[in-house]
Amino acid sequence: MSEFKIPPVSPIIGSSFSNFRKAFGKYKIDKNYYKRYYVTAIIILILAPLRWIEYLLVNPKVKKFQLPQPPLFILGHWRSGTTFLHNVLSQAPNAGYLTTYHALFPNNLATRFLIRPFLSSLMPKKRPSDNMELNVRYPQEDEFALSMLNPNAYYYFFMFPQNYREIYDKSLRLKGMTEAEQKQWQKNYEFLVKKALMNTQSEQIIFKNPVNTARPKALLELFPDAKFIHIHRNPVMVYLSIKKFFFNLMPTLNFQDITQEQILDLIFDVYQRLMTDFLEQYAVIPTENFIELRFEDLEVNPVAELEKIYQKLNLKDWQEAKPAFETYLASQKSYKKNVHKITQVELDRILKEWGFTMEKWNYEVPENLEIITN
Repeated sequence: MSEFKIPPVSPIIGSSFSNFRKAFGKYKIDKNYYKRYYVTAIIILILAPLRWIEYLLVNPKVKKFQLPQPPLFILGHWRSGTTFLHNVLSQAPNAGYLTTYHALFPNNLATRFLIRPFLSSLMPKKRPSDNMELNVRYPQEDEFALSMLNPNAYYYFFMFPQNYREIYDKSLRLKGMTEAEQKQWQKNYEFLVKKALMNTQSEQIIFKNPVNTARPKALLELFPDAKFIHIHRNPVMVYLSIKKFFFNLMPTLNFQDITQEQILDLIFDVYQRLMTDFLEQYAVIPTENFIELRFEDLEVNPVAELEKIYQKLNLKDWQEAKPAFETYLASQKSYKKNVHKITQVELDRILKEWGFTMEKWNYEVPENLEIITN
């Protein structure tokens, strides 16, 4: 089912034991995953002394740190080009971001010299889902790190897919989340943003998180002057890409059994929820702090699209950033994209259930798509 090597532990090993216990105490673990659960718990306990070093040496400095500029958030559904855009923008000399190591071990930056070599040896060189290069120093999604800090992070749905609707409603729509839990989430997220910028020693923090597509209001409560980029892509291509991505990824993370048919239902439902919530909220973002672009345009003429972003959001130092962008883009020219096919049944379901976004952003069925009718 998966092209990823399925590990004997969960990536949640970067969590504190308290957070791990709270998060995993909410949901049923299927018996096939007991071993992964106990091995993960043991490693979290073993790493506890290293986390105390972090709490004593690093965290007090983070609490005093002030952001020099408002954060820049990249929004967009998974497989819509968010990773590509994040990687490019992070090449700017003044750009800060959450590294892959930081995302997996947010409580162990002071002792990374012990853990990072081990993590590097375990990571594949490329993501099997799309051939994108992987490295512990590269930019990564912040929801992974938030999972290590807060039991109400959304990415627990990867671990407990049978409860994905409940997790979505609580972590993104705040249904059933107490006021204390909301304040704790805000505290953890603000702390994560500050720590990431301190870690990269830069001026402008750039966070990329598909989950934040449904959180504009929540983010603006924390950072009223935050800037936002929303990138969208043809929903047909999003579906084909995320189908492969989730089929590969979920067996490496889950603690509950789930079939491919159930994963497909999850994909369709989550897309509807995420994009509906975005369309209901994005108008609260001040016009001068928001820009929307098509992945297809970014792919064809990336430098021009990046310049539009800098101009619209009034970002600093375009002339200094442009050469770094061009160098990175030149290095990606050998990147090979996957070739996709789709069944007529899948295509019909996309047009029926996701047609509202195709209409919103004027997308049609791609001409070069191979449709299987039998």
